[in-house]
Amino acid sequence: LFFSVDDYPRLGTLIQMNPSIKTREDNAALWQALLDNRIQVIATDHAPHTLAEKQQPYPQSPSGLPAVENSLALLLNQVAQGRCTLEQVVHWMCDAPARVWDIINKGRIAVGYDADLVLVDLRRTQMIRNEEQQTKCGWSPWHGETLTGWPVRTWVMGHEVFREGRIDETRPGQEAQYDHARGGYWKTA
Repeated sequence: LFFSVDDYPRLGTLIQMNPSIKTREDNAALWQALLDNRIQVIATDHAPHTLAEKQQPYPQSPSGLPAVENSLALLLNQVAQGRCTLEQVVHWMCDAPARVWDIINKGRIAVGYDADLVLVDLRRTQMIRNEEQQTKCGWSPWHGETLTGWPVRTWVMGHEVFREGRIDETRPGQEAQYDHARGGYWKTA
């Protein structure tokens, strides 16, 4: 959604992944499929290879990149640019994934659901900096990019676990619970 083959001269193996980055036209087609509801979920992996590993020449460089940490801010920036709505981002990143994978009590704010919440500041403008990344690899392929719209606080099961760049590691997460008998999103939507 955020890179094309035009970014290879600038970023090289930092954006090497499987499947590989495609053209701007492919990128536009993915966005159109999201907007037309042909794609329901936005998800990403998180391959925290070090910069030294990623800067090796191809094919010695590993595929994958650290993306989870900046994924919400990248999508909030698309909201700020008018490409999509906040409601669409919530659907793509919360509701639909929970339904697709039959995750119990996750994905929405409702009675009986876990109090998993993210407070975002839609007006906050901030630059992504490698030195501020929480991931252990300590870098982002979006280093130097300025985005509008940032997560500022997070609660998991009602407990605050993130505030203004600081993680509270005293509250460990819990294993997700699944209900495969529900039939998933595709059978209930």
